[in-house]
Amino acid sequence: MIKNIVFDIGGVLVDFIPTRYLKHIGLNDNESELFSNIVFFGQEWSEYNSNKINVNDMKEILSKNHPQYANIINKIITNIDYNYILFEKHDTSQYLKQLKNEGYKIYLLSDLSKDSYSFNKKFDFFNYIDGGVYSFEIGSNKPNEINYKVLLKKYNIIPNETLFIDDNINNINAGNKLGIIGILYTNLKQVKKEIQNKL
Repeated sequence: MIKNIVFDIGGVLVDFIPTRYLKHIGLNDNESELFSNIVFFGQEWSEYNSNKINVNDMKEILSKNHPQYANIINKIITNIDYNYILFEKHDTSQYLKQLKNEGYKIYLLSDLSKDSYSFNKKFDFFNYIDGGVYSFEIGSNKPNEINYKVLLKKYNIIPNETLFIDDNINNINAGNKLGIIGILYTNLKQVKKEIQNKL
């Protein structure tokens, strides 16, 4: 019997679109794609999310790795504005609230930096959760099994009573290995159908 539903944030409850921010600060389409990959989808961003490096470390490492772009990288990281990067997916957020109202325990398991966590907390779905575990708190990103084990232990969650929704198949597979029932998010209609089949 399913009692708990765990949501990832990025790609499930929130759209992460750094190219909008990069265009906002004056980069063209090609530059936005280039620097989105360099800054927001590289190893350094992952380490920043898990609190292994801070924002100044990230700036220094990226500038050293891409010296020809050092000035632009400095501008991008110094002026990061999540208002132009993170956007609540209201349909998924409403569905989360529906599941909460139906009596399920709702948790979050997400890779977030401390800064993006502070911004995400402004979104409405945070008012309906029973708890969460975030990468910056524990120094580890999914799909490391530590993230899942911390969530299970912290809230006394039984794996086979738990659904986990994430948009990354590697994260789903990691949860499955611990007995958590995974649902790969591609769109909300598909997720709703799969959840109803498992409840």
